[in-house]
Amino acid sequence: MAGPGGAGLVVRDGRVTAAAGNAVPAGLRAAVAAIRADLTAVPYAAPDAHRLAELGLGRRELAATVRAGALLRVADGVYLLPGADDRAAELLARLPQPFTLSEARRALGSTRRVAVPLLELLDGRGLTERLPDDRRRVRPPDE
Repeated sequence: MAGPGGAGLVVRDGRVTAAAGNAVPAGLRAAVAAIRADLTAVPYAAPDAHRLAELGLGRRELAATVRAGALLRVADGVYLLPGADDRAAELLARLPQPFTLSEARRALGSTRRVAVPLLELLDGRGLTERLPDDRRRVRPPDE
């Protein structure tokens, strides 16, 4: 969502930030390119702590990449490509409803480490709903 008067501001996750056109800091571009290449090949295989450390991406560096719009922070230590949350909801909508965490994990080609916080993010955004029996369903757009 564009900011007032098109001043290069956007509202993202309820916070006003600089537009996604922000450049990733020069010292982080190679690391971000490597992560983005990994995630392009396997979208829901978030890099683990070892991979992030190997690339020199600590908390501050990751925060800068998120501010620049280069990565999506799902949870501490779980980063995906921007838009992966919306694409996940689209993929999960194709599953028989309701679905289990295991079914979601398989559909996304992911691990429990990534699937649990991703589903929690989708629940928080109102894209999915956790049911009393711990299964979930994708919420129709008109709900």
